[in-house]
Amino acid sequence: MGETDKSPTAMYNLYRCSQVSFPGEKILEDANKFTHNFLQHCLSNNQSLDKWLIAKDIPGEIQYALEVPWYASLPRVEARSYLEQYGGANDIWIGKTLHRMPDISNNVYLEAAKLDYNKCQSQHQFEWTIIQEWFTQCNFQHFGISKKELLEDYFLGATSIFEVERSRERLAWAKSLIMCKMITSYFTQEKPTTSTKNSNETRQMLLNNLLKFLHQLSEETYETLGKDIHLQLHSAWGTWLMCVGEEKTACQIEAELLVRTINLCGGHMVDDEIISSTDYKNISKVTNKVCFKLQNRKVSGCINCKENHNEVELEMKEVVKLVLDSSSCGINKDMKNTFLAVAKSFYYIAHVTEELLNFHISKVLFEPLEYDS
Repeated sequence: MGETDKSPTAMYNLYRCSQVSFPGEKILEDANKFTHNFLQHCLSNNQSLDKWLIAKDIPGEIQYALEVPWYASLPRVEARSYLEQYGGANDIWIGKTLHRMPDISNNVYLEAAKLDYNKCQSQHQFEWTIIQEWFTQCNFQHFGISKKELLEDYFLGATSIFEVERSRERLAWAKSLIMCKMITSYFTQEKPTTSTKNSNETRQMLLNNLLKFLHQLSEETYETLGKDIHLQLHSAWGTWLMCVGEEKTACQIEAELLVRTINLCGGHMVDDEIISSTDYKNISKVTNKVCFKLQNRKVSGCINCKENHNEVELEMKEVVKLVLDSSSCGINKDMKNTFLAVAKSFYYIAHVTEELLNFHISKVLFEPLEYDS
């Protein structure tokens, strides 16, 4: 009879597993719907006590999983949430007797994880200071870009690529997003009534900002990795700029530009032949496609609308399959992971409310974890 009682933690783990699915996996689709409804019922009826485990915050873990699906769950947001829910040595496992499992639940893991988290956060706060100075020097507010947008863009980079040693990739992510906004803003908002002098000054400012950004990124990558990415970087941005005149086309390939920039400065793209391969073209195409739809969903203000929802879900599954499929031997693992990280960041922004976004930014970037006394 004891086995007829469903376990919230077992269902929670099946729910998480079911989200990492490929197109056509009907069994996982059914499992996802069933476990989602079961977990919602548990929370709404205060039935989150588990028959296998006495843990610190099972309801909190379930709530996070329901509130932030895997496609929208960015690494540092998820880590912060779990560190506040993990009970360490206080977790008790239930069998024929109550027992502890120190190799799974112990305070050393918890304290080490907090130390690492706060160390990364300290580095992120330092970078936030640096990128604000860059923002002011480049006068991005002239193009209608706010510091709030800068913070959101840096947050996406920091919560996705969080390791201390990957500062260049993280900053390249944030700065690339700001550069794209600056350029699209100029071409979409430039008015015919603007004086020629002001228009020329604005155009020159735009070019200077872009060229300085590309030069600095190339120089820093060469100094650190000994790789000259100057031509590849200019080629990537040149291709995108050629499409800016057609606003829709430029937006449709913005995700690929972001991925290429991050991969180049991270040293993941070893040669130009990769971007001509079938594997690379396939993953670029589907990533651009889904990110464009997610971008439109956010711009329209329809965060949870059902329009094109099934298409987006299917395309995210395709991205996941192309990233996790080991047969795509032409692209290295780091490059493929960047595609998934960027796709998830677009999904996150389209999915979360402004209130939740601000909450995550505060937690991830500005609130250190407290150590147990």
